[in-house]
Amino acid sequence: MENHKHGEDEEAGALALAACVSHIFPMALDAAIQLDLFEIIARAGVGALLSPSDIASQLPTSHDGAAAVLDSLLRLLATHSLVTCSVSELENGGIERRYGLAPAGKFFVGDENGVSFAQLRAITGRGALGFSLKDAVLEGGNLTQRIHGKSNYELIFSNPETAKVMNDGMKAHSTALMRKTVRVYDGFSSLSSIVDVVVVRVLLLLSSLQSVEHIGGDMFVEVPKGDAILLKFILHNWNDEKCIKLLENCYKALPDKGKLIVMDSILSNSPQTDAHAKYASGMDIIMLTHLEGKERTKNEFETLATKAGFVEFKVVCYVYGMWIMELMKSV
Repeated sequence: MENHKHGEDEEAGALALAACVSHIFPMALDAAIQLDLFEIIARAGVGALLSPSDIASQLPTSHDGAAAVLDSLLRLLATHSLVTCSVSELENGGIERRYGLAPAGKFFVGDENGVSFAQLRAITGRGALGFSLKDAVLEGGNLTQRIHGKSNYELIFSNPETAKVMNDGMKAHSTALMRKTVRVYDGFSSLSSIVDVVVVRVLLLLSSLQSVEHIGGDMFVEVPKGDAILLKFILHNWNDEKCIKLLENCYKALPDKGKLIVMDSILSNSPQTDAHAKYASGMDIIMLTHLEGKERTKNEFETLATKAGFVEFKVVCYVYGMWIMELMKSV
C-alpha cells in the first residue's frame, strides 16, 4: 500500500518473495509486445494516458474481461517502470487507472524503420505462459484448465511428485510467515479456538500457542465454529463471487464478537516499484491465469467484507509480503 515504511526484515522478506515470482515479468513483457500495448499507447500521442478499456477496444477480442486482465498486466509493467500510471476517483466511489509510456517503455516502440527493443526481447526466448498471457487478454478463462484440461489443483495433485513440491513449498512459506507473525501480531493471544481454513492442508502454524486448535471443514459448504477464523492466502485463489460466499460462511460461524483474520497481499491503487509491489503484481498474474483469482486492493477487500455482512474492516500489520486484516462481525 502507498507510503508504508517497512522495516529492514520485512523489506528483505518482500525482496525474497519478489524473486520467487520474478519469472512472471518477462512473460508479461512478452505479452505486452505481442499485443502491441506500447505501440497502442504511443499512437495516442505524447503524454497520453489510456485506461485498460481504451486499450482493450483496440485489440481483436470480444472477451468481456479483457480490460481487467490488461489492468493486471499493465500494473506489473508499471512496477518495473515501463509504463506510468495515473489514478482517478470515479463518481461511484471506484477508481480508474490510466497508463502512459514511461521513458524505458518508449524503447519498445518502433522507430521509423520499425526497430525497437521488442526485437531484442524476441531473441532472449519466450516461455509458454508468455503466449498464454496474450490468450488471457484476448480470450479470458483459466489457462491451466485450457492447456491441461484440469484445474490447477487437479493438475498438481494428480501427480505425487508435483503434490509434494506444492506441499513442501507451502510449508516453507507458511513456516517463515507464521514465525514472524506470532512476533508482530498479538491477535491470537486471547483466543480459545481458531479455525484455520486452508486449500492445501499444511497445518504447521502457531505450534507455540496452546490455545489454538485446527479444525477441518469444506469452506464453501460450511466453516466450523470458533472464536476466530484464519484465512491465510486463501481469498486470492478465488473470484469475488466465491470469496463473498466463503466470507458469508465465516460470518455465520463466528460468535457475535468474533473476528475473521485474513492474510493476503494488498495491491496499492497506484502501482509502486518496491519489492512488495513487484511480488504482489507478479502473484496477481499467477492467480489470474492459473486459478481465475486475483490479488486485491484494500478497498476491494473492504467491499468483499461489507457484502458478506462484516461491520468493521481494518488492516493491522505487514509480514513478509502479506498484510494481516481483521474483519469484525460486530463492534
